Order: sequence, then structure tokens, then C-alpha cells
Amino acid sequence: MSETTQPLDQLIESIQSLVDAPSRPPDAIDRILESAPRTTRVRALHDAPVVARFREDLTNGFIRLDTAKALFRVITDLIKLRGA
Repeated sequence: MSETTQPLDQLIESIQSLVDAPSRPPDAIDRILESAPRTTRVRALHDAPVVARFREDLTNGFIRLDTAKALFRVITDLIKLRGA
């Protein structure tokens, strides 16, 4: 994790923890859905091609670091609000 991409990596970890965390207790629909095998594959956000491209552009200076950090702060604040 480089100093340039550290805020991006931290943001992705926050988003991934929201995706991984259950949002509510299971109900009857969840039991039905769990009885059949899932056909979709969930991929970690960290490995998504769009994130790799963003990280590359940030590292190469195509995206201003101060602008990216401001965006990361806004998204992180929104995630915190959702988790509260």
C-alpha cells in the first residue's frame, strides 16, 4: 500500500466491510433463497478492473491526489452515516 493509494485502499476496505456485513436478521425469504445454490459470483471490490484502473491513474498522476482524497472523505462519511 503506497502513500498515494492508501486512502483509496482504506475506502475500499470500508465499502467491502459493508458488503460483507449482514444488513438485517434473516427472514423466511432468506431461508428460501439460501436453499437454492447461487449462480452469481461476488468479486471483491479490491480486485475490480475499474478500481485497478483508478489506482493506476492516481499513481501515474492523472488524478489529482487532493481531489481524490476529498472524494474519499465524502464517500467515507456517507459509509459512516449508513453504518450509524
